[in-house]
Amino acid sequence: MSGIACAVGLLASKSILNASQQPGRILLQYTAVRFRRKPRWLGTAKSKLFRVPERHQQVEEEVTELKRLHNNYHTQMKAVRRFLMDEVAASKLISRAGMIIQTPEEEAAEWEELQRINEEWNRTVGEVREKRLADEREQRKNYILERLVAKEQRDQEKRERVEEKVRLEKELSKNYITRDNIDKAIEMALVQPMSYNFAIDLSGNIRRHGEEQNQESAE
Repeated sequence: MSGIACAVGLLASKSILNASQQPGRILLQYTAVRFRRKPRWLGTAKSKLFRVPERHQQVEEEVTELKRLHNNYHTQMKAVRRFLMDEVAASKLISRAGMIIQTPEEEAAEWEELQRINEEWNRTVGEVREKRLADEREQRKNYILERLVAKEQRDQEKRERVEEKVRLEKELSKNYITRDNIDKAIEMALVQPMSYNFAIDLSGNIRRHGEEQNQESAE
């Protein structure tokens, strides 16, 4: 694996060197690709199986200085936390002392004043709410009336259309062929034959076959 990693590194270095020799390219576009990590189920490599890493030895003066800085930091942070805790406790005592200083008469007066303010707020909110509900009821009532009027108009128009259709059907029923007038209808059809063999010109006029022959013979 180390050989593969070295080969990849050399390839990336060569690519960067070639890119630096070309003035039109940017070096940031070239990034070295590192080989993926070894899966953990493969275990320790044979070359590192019995290797014992050496413990890094620190300088005695450096260890002492780090301990001193560490102790100073924790001491200062502990002092800051204690100071904040004392401030919070003092503010609680001041607030409690202010509450204890009040006499029962003052507490009763304050309670009555708060009740009066609350009742005033409730009355104001109640008036606004009642006005809003009245407006909503009025709007709802007008909406329902408009819908009823529109429905009545639609029903009236529908009845008129139905009555008009019934009247037309009654007028057309006078020309219907029934058992009583079927003989007369047959005689009329024989006497006055109706031809549906006609055409319509560009002007919308009906041109029948018999009429064209009559016009040609007249000419």
